[in-house]
Amino acid sequence: MDRGYHDIGGCRSLDRTSLSTDSAAPPPWGTLTDALRNALGAKYRIHEQRRKIEELGPEIYNSTSYYEVRVLAMRDMLSEKGILDLADIERKMKEISER
Repeated sequence: MDRGYHDIGGCRSLDRTSLSTDSAAPPPWGTLTDALRNALGAKYRIHEQRRKIEELGPEIYNSTSYYEVRVLAMRDMLSEKGILDLADIERKMKEISER
């Protein structure tokens, strides 16, 4: 059985020379992402997040940071459940970028 593009744990060696201590710290908004996921409780479960990450596909997964992938998965899951509307999200993002 082949592993998915997102499931690479143990499949390849880790180049430790490319690691830095700076990359270990999440961005400030990353911890907010985790807090929001935790605050949603049963409305957003980890196995649902994994499914949504898998649905993003390898191109997005491989070109997006760890927390960005989780934000996209959360956005899609909350839209799927009818908690958020994608059009509302896009409108708000446009409003913020215009500031």
